[in-house]
Amino acid sequence: MKYFLFFIPLFFTLSCKKLDGDTPGNLVPKTVTDDPLLPYIYVNGTKFHAEALGNINNPILIFLHGGPGIDYRPFISQFGQENASKYPDEREIQNGGLSQLQDEYYCVFFDQRGSGLSPRFDKGEIDFDLYIEDLHSIIDYYKQKKLDETGILEEQVYLFGWSFGGILATGYINKYPESIKDVVFYEPGPFSKEVVDYFKENTTSVFGQVGNEWLEDYLLSHDHLTSDSHERGDYQMLLGAFKGQPEFHQSRDCPLWRVGSVVSTENLDFFNSEDYDITSNLNHFKGNALFIGGQLTIDELPEYLELQQQHYPSSELITVQNTGHTGPWEKPLEISTIVRNFLQ
Repeated sequence: MKYFLFFIPLFFTLSCKKLDGDTPGNLVPKTVTDDPLLPYIYVNGTKFHAEALGNINNPILIFLHGGPGIDYRPFISQFGQENASKYPDEREIQNGGLSQLQDEYYCVFFDQRGSGLSPRFDKGEIDFDLYIEDLHSIIDYYKQKKLDETGILEEQVYLFGWSFGGILATGYINKYPESIKDVVFYEPGPFSKEVVDYFKENTTSVFGQVGNEWLEDYLLSHDHLTSDSHERGDYQMLLGAFKGQPEFHQSRDCPLWRVGSVVSTENLDFFNSEDYDITSNLNHFKGNALFIGGQLTIDELPEYLELQQQHYPSSELITVQNTGHTGPWEKPLEISTIVRNFLQ
């Protein structure tokens, strides 16, 4: 028997092919650059992994995912059901998560530049102004598509921004206030230095939390992030992406395709500057804003969303019970109902 056991590892050693971790598709899914089967659009000089669901005759609702660097998979997936395939034709569920809003809206989902299944970019090639112009081009793309196919000229669209997506939505509205009819936020990132300071002052220091059950998850998610390539970096970021903020009750099971490590760690840190403010022109925005927060997160930062609301005078706040920062994935039916009632 001992001879048989000796040959088992030798057999697997000889029969297994070693894969290069830097090769697209070996550690993380290929982007639209390498996988022609992925849905995409081409605007503002690059491809974006994107798809639109629903009847194009309905109002356009554009979803902005979190990060920076993650993707829209949590928007079209939901807890307890199949997590959406990157290939639309292979999905068992065609209206999972917040994509169920496609029965009333023409729902647009896209992975931001350098994020998810959109192409990678190197350090220094992306900044927040480019993200805003990307969004502007995507909005124009779908407005033109609607005009070409239906003859309907849609002057304004709706936005839904989750986490960093809320920062992008507000930065966009601050520059193009006339383009958006109404906006929905789910626990958006800080809009101003005042809110950043509140966040920092009321967020727990890791080193003061020895003994708390979430600390091990936090440390695990921030370990070994010393990559020497795009693919390895994305893989390492993906391992810890939704363990990095356990204090805000993010579910570690919330699904992602890829985390863009470069934009996540290096390219979009502008909100740490002393003069950070993306609200200077919001007084020209004539629409309404809805802020949605998970009760578990609000318990940790009770004044956070109220501070955010002050930048949108015509706004309201709704709390979703028993969930945290991954609420759109955990409670999509409840949040979809809230969005329907607000936008009607």
